[in-house]
Amino acid sequence: MPLLHRLQGHSLAVLGADFSRDGNVLATASADRTTKLWDMRSGSLMTTLAGHAAEVDSVAFSHDDRYVATASYDLTVKVWDLATKAEVATIVTIGADGYVIETPDHYYTASRQGFESVSFRLGETVVPVELFDLRLNRPDLVLKRFGYAPPELLALYEKAYKKRLKKMRIDEAALQPTYHLPTAKIAGEVPVSTPGRTLQLQVTADDARFELDRLLVYVNDVPIHGSGGIDLRGEKARHHERSIAVELLPGRNKIQVSTLNSAGTESRKDTVEVVSTAPAPGSDLYVLAVGVSKYADVKMNLKYAAKDARDIAGMFKARGSRFGKVEVLQILDGEARRENILAARQKLLNTKIDDQVVVFVAGHGMLDTNLDYYFVTHDFEREAPGKRGLSYDQLESLLDGIPARRKLMMMDTCHSGEVDEDAVRTPPPLPGGAARGDAGQVKLATDFRSFSYSGAIQSPDSSHEVLAQLFADLRRGSGAAVISSASGAEFALESPQWQNGVFTFSVLQGLTSGQADLDRDGTVRVSELREYVVGEVRRLTQGAQTPTSRRENLEFDFPVL
Repeated sequence: MPLLHRLQGHSLAVLGADFSRDGNVLATASADRTTKLWDMRSGSLMTTLAGHAAEVDSVAFSHDDRYVATASYDLTVKVWDLATKAEVATIVTIGADGYVIETPDHYYTASRQGFESVSFRLGETVVPVELFDLRLNRPDLVLKRFGYAPPELLALYEKAYKKRLKKMRIDEAALQPTYHLPTAKIAGEVPVSTPGRTLQLQVTADDARFELDRLLVYVNDVPIHGSGGIDLRGEKARHHERSIAVELLPGRNKIQVSTLNSAGTESRKDTVEVVSTAPAPGSDLYVLAVGVSKYADVKMNLKYAAKDARDIAGMFKARGSRFGKVEVLQILDGEARRENILAARQKLLNTKIDDQVVVFVAGHGMLDTNLDYYFVTHDFEREAPGKRGLSYDQLESLLDGIPARRKLMMMDTCHSGEVDEDAVRTPPPLPGGAARGDAGQVKLATDFRSFSYSGAIQSPDSSHEVLAQLFADLRRGSGAAVISSASGAEFALESPQWQNGVFTFSVLQGLTSGQADLDRDGTVRVSELREYVVGEVRRLTQGAQTPTSRRENLEFDFPVL
């Protein structure tokens, strides 16, 4: 076979190569940290792709020859546009499932594990990714660069971004392309330990360029003034100082202060740790259990949602012996109206910081076309979800800013689109050919905790991903731990033998049998309950339903029971 071309240009060994699908371009990856593209018709060098910080050991073309991907010993994969020869994005994998995808202009999208593993460098200062997350966390822009994502998915992510800004009271026009940080400081000496339960802190906040928007104070990652913090907008000032009385829990207290400016940038958190040696007082347990099986529109009726709420409330009442008292408020069926549920917050405002609050909701859940989540109340109106439904922000407000620091929310609702009638009459096989045996026969006819209306989101996969981001916002905002039922196959399973939704059944089983006490220390912590429920629901449904939990309060992993 005759030699067609001799390709010379790399200064070190070639470690990988790939041809375009049409055979016209050869890409070679080299130990010299570059990838070269060669025109195979002429044998000439087309361009050199440089940007990796270590040897490039492999290269591949996309299926349509639009992109070239290069992998390097710097632990990144870079994607290049074959037409423009420009870098499209850098992909970093973290652990088994984590990832970060970043564009050259620093927009990014990240998995949970990726988000927790990345920081920014501002000059010589390393700052947490959260400081620029409001402006740069743009999965819609990242996916748009590749050109493969469907328009409806891009629209969902853009709506999620705009909803987040609205929730944070940030005007998109105020977001600045320059990186400028305000500062927040805890002034004076702070004791390492104190015999008291209250600490007086002197706090200052400053910004040389923008007015201050709010001051945030956290204890063990719980915002003690609610997710909105202390509003400073009325002062129209770039400097603020005040004395703040911080109530302490017995033991370790991680106290953090930060400030947000009018451009939407949060300062680095100034952190101190104080141990309160005061004796631990008794704590009370407050349980708010909401369940709707019977709706004003009887076509929406469910079988087990109200029973789920009763069973959860009864379980905590029966097993809450370590608490001084257990206060239970059940709101079921016809009583589960918007006003009644919101009024329950008044009871939670009577809690003390040592108390524990559990909020459980079961029933229908849905997303409308504006990407607003609604818990479907008894008198919900299908065509006007915001009129009688309970929005996600309103669910959040039940826990946001209440005195109790130990807060857990569990949600047994789904949010899928239209249910196929044939699928209801003839249950589809579970993934993997799961048998319907000892755990009880799986039935789908009344097992869907979701429904469709003319304006509902009809893209289950994309809505599931975006809703997971909204759940993450709740956990960051209120300091609560959240475990929620979700279904990749978009149905929630019930069984006559379980007499509950599978999510609720798993929670009850884990707490009453002790199986969720994974370390066998006599208590079930939030992280243990979460891990147990995720695994058990996956097992019982053969992977058809998976509870979501993207973010938890790792600083405050308290015992549930």
